[in-house]
Amino acid sequence: MAQHPTDIELIRQVLHEDNARAFSALMQRYTSQVYGVALRLMKDEDAAAEVAQSAFIQAYRQLSSWRGENFGAWVSIIANHIGLRMLENEKRRQQVPLDENTDLPDEPYDERKEELIRSLEQAVAALPEQDRYIIEEHYYAGVPLADIARKTGQTENNIKVRLFRIRERLKKEMKGES
Repeated sequence: MAQHPTDIELIRQVLHEDNARAFSALMQRYTSQVYGVALRLMKDEDAAAEVAQSAFIQAYRQLSSWRGENFGAWVSIIANHIGLRMLENEKRRQQVPLDENTDLPDEPYDERKEELIRSLEQAVAALPEQDRYIIEEHYYAGVPLADIARKTGQTENNIKVRLFRIRERLKKEMKGES
């Protein structure tokens, strides 16, 4: 029986051998997970497919910064950030009436902000699975704390305390990287 390569083995093949098939295998392994995350956020199949595709493209480009955490969770977090940015941009477009005489300022690219976002993504991805689940459900998917508590078999107050502790741990880790 053939043994399937691990995520780490596939990523090594991509980074060191420039093996496109290895990345394709990773995509096949995690497409449904990433698409599901994007669909919950975007609530539109076409937009979710676009977010998932963009997430894999960004993951490929940033693969050398991957720190060995769960690859599927890492790409899902990237998809969340892409989806949130798309929703935010769409919201802005809907709020600002377009007038031919109006010059809309473009938000300048802020490398420090992007680096902080990548660092936070990586810090979240490195969390223990249950802590990461709580963060992703609450902040990325917008699931109410009561629902998270029910899904995890804990009390809502316990989830609040855990969420506070997780945030504090992330803050400390982010300060240590700055």
